[in-house]
Amino acid sequence: MSSSLFTLIVFLVAVFLVIVAVMVWQEGTTRTMTGEPVYVVDDAVQFIDDRLTDTALGRADIRRIVEWEVYYLQGLAQKDRRTPVEVVAGGAEPAVEYIKGRIADTHGVAYSHHDIRRVLAIEADYLASIGAVGARVENDALGGDEQ
Repeated sequence: MSSSLFTLIVFLVAVFLVIVAVMVWQEGTTRTMTGEPVYVVDDAVQFIDDRLTDTALGRADIRRIVEWEVYYLQGLAQKDRRTPVEVVAGGAEPAVEYIKGRIADTHGVAYSHHDIRRVLAIEADYLASIGAVGARVENDALGGDEQ
C-alpha cells in the first residue's frame, strides 16, 4: 500500500468521523427533554412561592389556588362535558372567577382577583420551565385578540 493511498484512507475516515460527530452534536442539542413534561403540584407551589413577592399569600394559599385551577383545567368544573372549558396558561378570566368563587364557597377564604392572577401567571412560568406550554397563540385566526 502506498503512502498516498494510506493518507487518502486516513483523510476519508477522519472526514467521516467529523460528520458523525456533527450529526450527534446536532441531535443532542435538539433533544433537551428526556420524557413527557410532568406537572407536580408541590413543585409548582414551591416555584410560585419562591417568585411571589409583595403579597400576604402563604404556601397553603398558593396550593389552594393551584389545586382549584388544576380542577378547573381538568374540565371537572364544567357542567356540560361536551363543551370544553377554555384552557389558557396564566389564567383566563373565567378561571379566575371560578377559582375565587370555589375557594370562597368551600374554604370561606376570599382572595383578590389580582392575587389569583399573579399566582396563575407565575404558574404559567412554571409550566414553561418544564416544557408543558407551547408558544403564545394569536387569536386572529379565531376572530379575537391575543391571549
